[in-house]
Amino acid sequence: MKEKVKTMVNRKNNILFVLAFVVSLLFSNCATIFEGKNNNKGVYIQSNINGATVYNSDGRTEFGKTPLLINDKTKKKDLNLLIEKENYQTAQQKIEVISANKGFLFLDAMLLCIPCIVDVATGALEKYEFDSVMIPLKRIIEKDGKPTAINVDNVVWKIKEGQTIGKEMKTDIYFKKNSIDSRQYSENICLEMEGTRYESQKCGENKKNSSYGINYSNITLIPIINNIYLKEIKYRSDYSYASQITIDWIFLQNEKDTVAVFNDKVAMIVSSSEKRKVINALINISLYNLLDDDNTFNKVSSQKSTNLQKEVKPQFISIEKIKSPTLSNGLTPVIKQLVKSVVTIAHKEGHGSGFVISSDGYIITNYHVIENNQNLVVQINEKLSLKAEVIKTNPEYDLALLKIDAKDLTALALGNSEKIEIGEEVIAIGTPVELSYGQTVSKGIVSGKRKLEEHVYIQTDASVNAGNSGGPLINQNAEVIGIVSRKRYDKEGIAFAIPINEAIEKLNIIQK
Repeated sequence: MKEKVKTMVNRKNNILFVLAFVVSLLFSNCATIFEGKNNNKGVYIQSNINGATVYNSDGRTEFGKTPLLINDKTKKKDLNLLIEKENYQTAQQKIEVISANKGFLFLDAMLLCIPCIVDVATGALEKYEFDSVMIPLKRIIEKDGKPTAINVDNVVWKIKEGQTIGKEMKTDIYFKKNSIDSRQYSENICLEMEGTRYESQKCGENKKNSSYGINYSNITLIPIINNIYLKEIKYRSDYSYASQITIDWIFLQNEKDTVAVFNDKVAMIVSSSEKRKVINALINISLYNLLDDDNTFNKVSSQKSTNLQKEVKPQFISIEKIKSPTLSNGLTPVIKQLVKSVVTIAHKEGHGSGFVISSDGYIITNYHVIENNQNLVVQINEKLSLKAEVIKTNPEYDLALLKIDAKDLTALALGNSEKIEIGEEVIAIGTPVELSYGQTVSKGIVSGKRKLEEHVYIQTDASVNAGNSGGPLINQNAEVIGIVSRKRYDKEGIAFAIPINEAIEKLNIIQK
């Protein structure tokens, strides 16, 4: 009897969730569903801003103000639309004329908040590909206005590790910070803010930092995610997520006094199989709502948001240059020796990798491995773990230098990343996914050099996963040529490493 009651309750909860989600889509300013049998009337144009002017870009004839219905009974030409309003960026949208012999479901990735649209066959010979289109506009700086300088901090999660946050078909999705969190969320926020009423001075920890100086504002924006729900759905061969996020945007002055709080909830369908992309889409939509909120902006802009300058002289760290091992029989016989120099860096939020560069305990890793964590533990092997001190960081280049209290450690030789050749074999060593996989070795080649976000990376197809960050990429001379930093989670076999020459320079390391 108890099981029967439990089943009935679960069914009721599922029905309530579906109803709530549909209602939230219908009334959200970022998602609309239109469905019906008489879909040959035209296309309904909406925006997050009412009163925006819709033009036909071919001849710039005006259709009207949003929201409006465009009804061209002939439907012989595609619609090339321009949507404009003062103080907002102009948006464009092409709507094609298609055959109406069968219906379809359109699920857009919605990075720009293009809604889900359901279309059904009408019997008409031709019709527009959509019944309804949501075209969002981004608020920009008013005429003769100046942007308010702010810092953008990393996303803060109020969700407990291991908490259920949705379902993939019949399997629960659990929150794991290592696999869901990303420093790219804050970077995308900063990119979206370009040209708007807010000007980002710092992104993440210190986007505009250098080894020689700091440039920052005294107003900090902290995105706080309170709740998230992802339910995987399938239509034909496409996988998507019915998703919802509750987020607070907190503005602090001098990192302690609350200036303004913007609370938001976004619900929409995102056509992607990658959960990080879904979350990024939700954050971006909420950001558009924040950028357009006058009440919040007026509170923030009224505060004294001065740019503070602080010059810092570079501090150099001197280490002994390590000689490359003798390789009379190739790299394989010395891999066991190399593995001893690669460590696991653990803290309360997860773990990453690093490697020893001096016998007295200097260790290089990624900045995102250790950011916002004070109690760092370096696991040398299964029996030995030591506390680590952060000596130097360079967040812009995602680099950190640690120090442990140890002597006579086995250190890796640092090579010359300028001399790498496309196609040469390399190995990556690190701790992927779980601590139990410490000092895992994978093999690949140098696939190329790529410029991403104004920085040059070494691309490799060596297998790396979450936890490999900070580990070494080693050439056939047993020398470190790069530091594993990131990978494409939507594509297998594409990972990136920071060139070791750049790491030495940006961390101000001198080899004797």
